[in-house]
Amino acid sequence: MNKAVLKAAAIALTIGMASAAHAQTKIKAGIESSPGSLIYDVMVFFKKDLEARLPGEVEVEIVPGGQLGKDVDVMNGLKLGTHQMTIACSPVQSVEPTLGIFEAPFLITTRDEAKTIVFGPIGDKIMANLTAKGIVGLSLTELGFRQITNNVRPIKTPEDLKGLRIRIPNTPFRKTIFEALGANPTPIAFGETYAALRQGVVDGEENPLPSIYGAKFNEVQKYITIANYLFTPCTMMASPTYFDAWPKKVQDAVKASAKAAAEYSFTRGAELDEKYVVEMKKTSEVGEIDAASFTPVMRPLWDEIGKKVGPDLMQEVITTVSK
Repeated sequence: MNKAVLKAAAIALTIGMASAAHAQTKIKAGIESSPGSLIYDVMVFFKKDLEARLPGEVEVEIVPGGQLGKDVDVMNGLKLGTHQMTIACSPVQSVEPTLGIFEAPFLITTRDEAKTIVFGPIGDKIMANLTAKGIVGLSLTELGFRQITNNVRPIKTPEDLKGLRIRIPNTPFRKTIFEALGANPTPIAFGETYAALRQGVVDGEENPLPSIYGAKFNEVQKYITIANYLFTPCTMMASPTYFDAWPKKVQDAVKASAKAAAEYSFTRGAELDEKYVVEMKKTSEVGEIDAASFTPVMRPLWDEIGKKVGPDLMQEVITTVSK
């Protein structure tokens, strides 16, 4: 073998070793939601978008259905460095209370208003707050506008909610809302809600349409009420242990893909709402609330929420959506 061949072989070996040393970044995202949910769709979009930005350099594995733990467990894992990435919704309030601004009933009632908050300075502040608390905040996405279902009667006015046992997630602001309306709010884990409705443990629940349909709540609920009384965001997050170790171009691409996934979530959410209203009419009676009758009861709660998230932040939200 001549010197030229040996030199070429040596160069090839060096290049191969360098390539092995720079293996692609692998990101594992554990989510509690399952395939078919909006959250899962958003994560799939994120995966495809990120892998397209850095072909051959990044690989995203989505682990759905709570296989890596429930939302709270995974969020704790992000802080501890045992989990890499996730997207979660209402439970994130337990880490970042300023997300409570989205608990102000009938404040954010359209997607345009929600996007102004999510993609503007307020959303940036919330992500910065979360990052300062040990979890890298990447983006807020849509879960959807919350609707109300039950098995007792159609809901048109606040009077119709009196006495109803309504399942809620374990968030203090949600409890306050339904108590003010005369209902009996009952915190139950999402995964246990279908059985609670079927067995009559509670009369109803409140969730965005994709969540209601995805969990088949409409199959055990006679009345579906389109209320749009709250907009619920989800939060895409990463562990600082992993994020800080990723190459700068991977960090930048992750942030860009998270934003793109957030924008997609609003488009996909609108599509699903339209689709699921049609589907739910096959199993349930679908109606709408008289929003004007709820405003006098709900408006004072904005001040109560302001005391908990900060009066200045609450006023900033009110001013932003009023423009």
